[in-house]
Amino acid sequence: MFLYICLIYDQRSIFAKSGVGLEFNDNNALELDIALELSNELEAVNADAEVNCRVNKRAIDLMRSRGLLAMTIPAIYGGAELDVLDNLKVIEQLSYADSAIGWSAMIYSKTAHLGAAMPERWARQVYSHQGEGEGEMASCPITAAAAAPTGRGQKVDGGIIVSGRWAWGSGAYHADWIAGGTLVEDNGEIVRLANGQPAVHLIFFKREEVLLHDNWDPSGLRGTGSGDFEVTEVFVPEGRWMILDGTSRMIDTPLYRFPALSYFAAAVASVPLGIARRALDDFQVLVSANGKTGKSSKTGNLIVQFEFGQAEALVGSARHVLWGSTGEMWKKIICGTDVLIEDKRQLRLAAVQATQMCAQAVAMLYSAAGGAALQGHCSMQKHFRDINAATQHRQVGREFYRLAGGARLDGESAGLL
Repeated sequence: MFLYICLIYDQRSIFAKSGVGLEFNDNNALELDIALELSNELEAVNADAEVNCRVNKRAIDLMRSRGLLAMTIPAIYGGAELDVLDNLKVIEQLSYADSAIGWSAMIYSKTAHLGAAMPERWARQVYSHQGEGEGEMASCPITAAAAAPTGRGQKVDGGIIVSGRWAWGSGAYHADWIAGGTLVEDNGEIVRLANGQPAVHLIFFKREEVLLHDNWDPSGLRGTGSGDFEVTEVFVPEGRWMILDGTSRMIDTPLYRFPALSYFAAAVASVPLGIARRALDDFQVLVSANGKTGKSSKTGNLIVQFEFGQAEALVGSARHVLWGSTGEMWKKIICGTDVLIEDKRQLRLAAVQATQMCAQAVAMLYSAAGGAALQGHCSMQKHFRDINAATQHRQVGREFYRLAGGARLDGESAGLL
């Protein structure tokens, strides 16, 4: 009976969801259909994000009101607790509509996935719904985080006093709670894990305890509002944090058994997938509108056709490699099979490779567009800037190729998986 359930889940939740295109159908999660429905409206209301360097609050409110920001919040706290593959495909679709919107949804989802590992007392306070709405998911709080341990904490009676400044605070402008990675001292010594490594505490602060710095002015992903945030001598009560050790878990359901770093990498990679899919469609519109691109000769147009076909193959391959590796790990978790280091290594490689293939595809389309891509109003320029900004994220950076190789060849860096 157990094997039968696993096989049915495998067929319905992995194979039925592995297509390259996205459309309204019976296999989609409700949240994906909502993302598809809202795509045009979200893009329109967020048109000023590039100028203001943050997502428009109306876009956040729209996603929040329809439950799209509760995808990884535990069901026991009023969230959707959406299956991993469905969650990633929503992030991809939101990124198709607008890169900054998709990036913000990714940050909020990965933070809630981590935050579920807090002690129940604090997780319930942070994530339980507030106020009125179209149901609990419509009013779930938003959490954002920067996990790099640039905060410093001192153990005191009843909690920790924390000071620190964190870079890459994506989505913090619209968050109700903001978390930062912190190293904690107790009696003059850094608190450590059993393996001797420093214990990185992801500590959650109330929005009013945090100073947001308006220092985000990049070339790509401008609308994400990923500036610095800072706290000074903030008292955090005992337990309002989780430890980034890869094993912390308070809720024993499939979503929270999914390894945190594996989920994070797959979620980050879902944003370039959306950007690249949008670039393909926008390029087709550009060519159809002009009859040709800046390459005017017959030979030039044949080259454009070749490059477009190759770009489409790259994006389709990227989706399949990411969804395939994610689906295999999800299937293991659903069926109660142990997730091995090799499973994590393969998924992390898939996330990096998918990101790199999408970036390559967009670069080809940008080049194939010729002089048209130089105009500020041409969307190909924005896609090129955004996807190359996304490739710089540590979770999908090229450096992981070396780490993955070292983990297999010499057993090095396995702890980073």
